[in-house]
Amino acid sequence: MAMPFLWTLQRYIFREMGKTFLLTALALTAVLGLGGGVLQMVKLGEVTPGQLGRLLLFMLPISAALTLPIAALFSAAATYGRLSADNEFVACRSSGINMHVLFLPAIVLSLVSASVTYTFSNFVVPGMVENLETFIYSDFGTLIRQRLNRPRGLSLGGRFRISADANAIDVANPDRIEIDGIRFVEVDDGEWVRYGTAGRAVIEFDRERSSPRVGGEMYDLSIYDRNPPRFYSEDRRRIPAQPIPQTLSRKLKFLRLGELLHYSRHPGEWDGVRREMDRLRLAVGRHELFGGLWSEWLGSKRIVLTDGPYRLTLESETGFAHPGGAGIELQDVRLEEVGAGRVRTATAARATLEVARGDSLGESGITIEAYDARIRDGRDWVSKAKAKFGPVAIGPEFIASIESISDEVLLREDASSEADARLEARRQLAIKTRGDTLRRIVATINERTAFSISVVVLVVLGAALGIVFRGSHVMVAFGISFVPSLLVLVTILMGKQMSYNAPTYAMGLAVMWGGIVLVCGLDFWTLTRVLRR
Repeated sequence: MAMPFLWTLQRYIFREMGKTFLLTALALTAVLGLGGGVLQMVKLGEVTPGQLGRLLLFMLPISAALTLPIAALFSAAATYGRLSADNEFVACRSSGINMHVLFLPAIVLSLVSASVTYTFSNFVVPGMVENLETFIYSDFGTLIRQRLNRPRGLSLGGRFRISADANAIDVANPDRIEIDGIRFVEVDDGEWVRYGTAGRAVIEFDRERSSPRVGGEMYDLSIYDRNPPRFYSEDRRRIPAQPIPQTLSRKLKFLRLGELLHYSRHPGEWDGVRREMDRLRLAVGRHELFGGLWSEWLGSKRIVLTDGPYRLTLESETGFAHPGGAGIELQDVRLEEVGAGRVRTATAARATLEVARGDSLGESGITIEAYDARIRDGRDWVSKAKAKFGPVAIGPEFIASIESISDEVLLREDASSEADARLEARRQLAIKTRGDTLRRIVATINERTAFSISVVVLVVLGAALGIVFRGSHVMVAFGISFVPSLLVLVTILMGKQMSYNAPTYAMGLAVMWGGIVLVCGLDFWTLTRVLRR
């Protein structure tokens, strides 16, 4: 008779916990999801009212992953507290029932909640956040129009930013936006290098790629270059095609567990690390390129640039190289340009060789700007204060040699024996970014695991404290649930933040798990005390 009675008692406890758990979970999920809390957590950008209404319902499963552990803890404290207040456990002890067995429903509920939380945080939530991006991009035109009308404008690839007035934007075509009047800024390493206005612009979308891209053209431009300072006009300029700016920026905390483990083994493939490595590679390439050109000039007092049939020759007796692969400057220069079936010669008081701005050597080229130049094209001589030659494409062999350098070699201190301060600073930034990424990946994996495991120890503690304090009252149950969960949450978040920094990395992981170890100790002490009473 003991086993059927015990099974009936456990089913009763589990049923009472289940009702409280479901009601609490539904209430908290509705408050967090429909109240927009999850939208704030993922820092979603601007959306239309219609999209917002659908998004709130779409976010409910994500908010459920955050509320299930709280609901399980509260239901355990309330149910076991109510049974203790009704002297049910006194009757069970008098009947000779082992008190350990009565915690089985709480352990089962905690294991289920922990499993669901772990699955949601590592697989379901990251997948749904990824789908949110696809959902927002279902209306490209509206999204881009909203971005263009913001004070900061629309950022393309981190180097190009454009903005316009809402009443000047025509989005009648879903894949093409026409704008009357536009403002633009070009940025390099966080500094404005060029800005201006355009009378008209056309923005086009490319949906054929796996990663949709946006680009276009601007017409009737007025431009100001900051270095060297100058104003000039252009009839047309192409806006380089760039990936669609993300509404939900891709972050490590939104990745699935498999992706986190992959990037922990190959951190160089993560977007942030890859960008810094590409910038370092570009800096090394510029340094090596101008080092070679400078050596060529030192040996023969001339530099020859070729691009297929195109050839540009510079001769000078005086010159110097700018540090960091920033370029070469020659004085009293003689130039000869051969290509396109014609020959041009020129003389200039000085000429500078620089690499055209681009995200890679393949997108760049060598440009020559001649000052106080006299140019002979055919029989006529023309004087110009400033004349531009090129750009001359960088040789594919040189690009291949730079691209073949592994990340490990680039990050070594002896990667360039004559590296200057700017190149060394770029290398140190890449090393720091790589290290920060690895620490964040480890911290994220530990955070998710610790949060899921904490559900088990907290639910058991909540049930035990409910018995000790006879927490039948809702506020008592809430207090029993709130204090230990707050302790664990604070230690997890504090440890996560500490583990982001190299000096406190190991200590941060210890703090993250220290709260759970402390609660485990409280579990043992409380259960032992409960069994003695």
